[in-house]
Amino acid sequence: MHAEYTKGLILTALGVLLLSFDALLIRLIDREAFDLLFWRGLLMSVAIILWCVYRKPGTALFSMDAGYMRSALLFTCSAICFVVAIMMTSVANVLIIISAQPLFAALMSRAFLGEKSGLFTWLSIVIAMGGIAWVLAGSWRSPNLTGDLVAMLCALCLSAKFVNDRALAPRDMSPALILSGFLIAAISFAFGEPFSLEGAQWGWMLLLCVLILPLAFVLITLGPMRIPAAEVGMLMLLETAAGPLWTWLWLDEVPSDAALQGGVVVVGILLLHGWVQWRRKQRVRVS
Repeated sequence: MHAEYTKGLILTALGVLLLSFDALLIRLIDREAFDLLFWRGLLMSVAIILWCVYRKPGTALFSMDAGYMRSALLFTCSAICFVVAIMMTSVANVLIIISAQPLFAALMSRAFLGEKSGLFTWLSIVIAMGGIAWVLAGSWRSPNLTGDLVAMLCALCLSAKFVNDRALAPRDMSPALILSGFLIAAISFAFGEPFSLEGAQWGWMLLLCVLILPLAFVLITLGPMRIPAAEVGMLMLLETAAGPLWTWLWLDEVPSDAALQGGVVVVGILLLHGWVQWRRKQRVRVS
């Protein structure tokens, strides 16, 4: 059991660390959002088809039921919003806002699934929203505010997708990402110029879409099967911390004071919330 736990911890951490390079590579590709999104969506679909065929042969890759379509459309919206937000505001702002997604999901679970959360979860939501409001205040009356609001829409769509998928458990909703990828590619082909990449842009794009994202997806899928959900949530915060660090070191993109202050509040309360949830589960197991 201990070996499996350690393996899960390492796989998840490696997956999240790989994913933390996403924003930096988007910056390095330096193209309009839809130019990149075409390849991001198309290659994601191909990678997930291969993953499903290899890991779960016989799984239906496409479906027309409402739950499948909701999952695909919500992820499509969140993926487009993520790349657009990275283009419009700082990496730190985007990752801090999106990091509060688990708490948004708790609100939606209460509203749509009737799942009750404890007092500490509601307190965490209020504090996290205060931290995000502080980040947004730092962008007030600047072009960054639009990007921050797009990042907020990304977090809300991602939360809604997770709540939708939870409502359909134990059904595996991974195939919905295939349709989502094709939708992203189709929308991007209509609004972008995906074949206009030049020189090093092709190299960065292939590194991101062929290696980094598929490998991160595989690791983040395998790792959480071996460790508690609360610890997965805490490990996902590695992206919030590491993502801005890479852009700072590579591109000298220094987070604003408001982003640093709000980020400390949001990440701090999420870590504390995850630790409290983990402790509660440990006590339940012992008793």
